[in-house]
Order: sequence, then C-alpha cells, then structure tokens
Amino acid sequence: MIKALFYILSRLPRAFFVILIDIYLYSRIYKLFVSYKITKINLKIAYPDLNNLNIELLAKLSIRESLISGYETIYTWGSNTHDSNEMIFRIENNFLLNNYILQGKGMILVALHNRSVDMLLAWICSQTATVSLYKKIKNKALDLFVKNKRESDGSICVETSITGVRKIYKALKQNKVICFAADQVPQRGMGEYIKFFNRDAYSTTLVQSLALKTGCPLVYFYINSNKGNYLTVTLEMINESIYSDSKRSQIINTGIEKIINKRPIDYSWEYKRFKKSKSDQQDPYSGI
Repeated sequence: MIKALFYILSRLPRAFFVILIDIYLYSRIYKLFVSYKITKINLKIAYPDLNNLNIELLAKLSIRESLISGYETIYTWGSNTHDSNEMIFRIENNFLLNNYILQGKGMILVALHNRSVDMLLAWICSQTATVSLYKKIKNKALDLFVKNKRESDGSICVETSITGVRKIYKALKQNKVICFAADQVPQRGMGEYIKFFNRDAYSTTLVQSLALKTGCPLVYFYINSNKGNYLTVTLEMINESIYSDSKRSQIINTGIEKIINKRPIDYSWEYKRFKKSKSDQQDPYSGI
C-alpha cells in the first residue's frame, strides 16, 4: 500500500509540486507553523549580522527548498534507483569514492541534512554497498518501508545506539564503507559540546573517534541545488587534522558550517539543532 502510494505520487511532475509550494508560500500560512519559528531561531544563531527582513526571506527560501526536497524523497521512495539517480545532474569529485573503492579500504562518508538524505543514500548505495546508521521512524509500516529501501543493493542499516556504533566499527575493520549524518543531536553520553556557528551545541564525536581508531579516509558527501534547478552531489576530503587527538573535536562542525554557507537555503534549518543546551545557556526554543 505504502509502496503504491509513493509510486503514484512520484509520477506527478516536479513542476506541479513546485507550483503548489509557491502558492502555499504566497499565502503566508507557513508562518503559523513551528517549523518556520524554529528555522528563524536557527538562522538568527547562525547569521547574527543579518537583519530581521533578511532572516525572514532566508527562512522562506529555506522552507521552500525543504518542501521541494520532500518531493525528491517521495520520488526516491516511489522510483527505482536508476530513475532516482537521473535527478542528479552532476557528481563532483567522484574520483575520491572510486579510488578508495578500488583500493578496497574502509571509508567513512559523512553526510548532513542538505536536501533529501534518502536520494543521497540511494545514489551512494548504487555505487557501493554501505553500512549506515538509521534512526527509527515512529510509524512502523513507514519505518519498514524506508529501511528496506535504504538496504537495497546489499547495503545494511543499523540503529543509532551503542550496539549500532559497535557494528559500524566492526564494518570499518572489515574495510566496508559506512555513512551517517553528523549534524544530528546525539543521545546523552554519545557526544560533547562543540561550537557550531559560534554556539555550544551537543554534537557527535563518533566521526572523530572512528578516525582516530581506524585511520580510515573520511569524506563529506552531500546534495546541493543550483540556480538552474538541477542537483549536484559533492564529495570532499575532510581536513586531515581529524586524525590528531588534540585538534579533532572542532573539525566536523567547522566543515559542516562551510558546506552550509555555500548555499544556506538547502539546509534543513527546521531541526532543533541546539535543543540540548548547556545548563548555563537558555533554551533558544523555549516558548514555541
């Protein structure tokens, strides 16, 4: 039933969804929702020098791209991998992936919530089998469907937990490719406070820890939109300081900031990234 629903929705033209989204934005109804309020709060933290008018414009454009990326996810869920990959116009630095696959080395691919994570995973799993961390969806039927989609072509999903982390480490020791988003707020005890857009944010230390223990190559991979309405997957080497015990903590968040700043409207700002504030910090989302 779910598969059929997504298949039907994915057959509708992208342009049709974009028109509906623009009508929705023109109505200004989006300003009534919590997602808009969270987006504005996060943008004010990230870009304190912008005035309120520019923050509101950036928030509106970000919500527009988030909704369009929702269609990209639906299209990925309702289509085969080949059709999903056809929506990606260009791959930048694909040689990084090819080189490490040919060498048979373990590899850590670090993603962030730029546009459709499922479209990104569908593409990478069509290139090589992966082991990825997976956070369960509350709806059981949808959770099973999405997990099955992500485990196509021999890939494996493991839950975001201590057990899952152990499986990830074991996979790396077996020279497998692992991937996960590094911009989510981890469970208590599985991260530390690290600066993110100049504010202490509870952040994962898993990437840094795995880099130090295994010495495996680390690569960012993410999707961006472009003015010509086409999508690009980019791969970038992570700063080699990640392998230094004294310098590794800040590397990932700094790298994610640089990626976001290339095209801020592509990032999913509606997520409460700063929700686990330090005891001496005020919760930026209180009151919404």
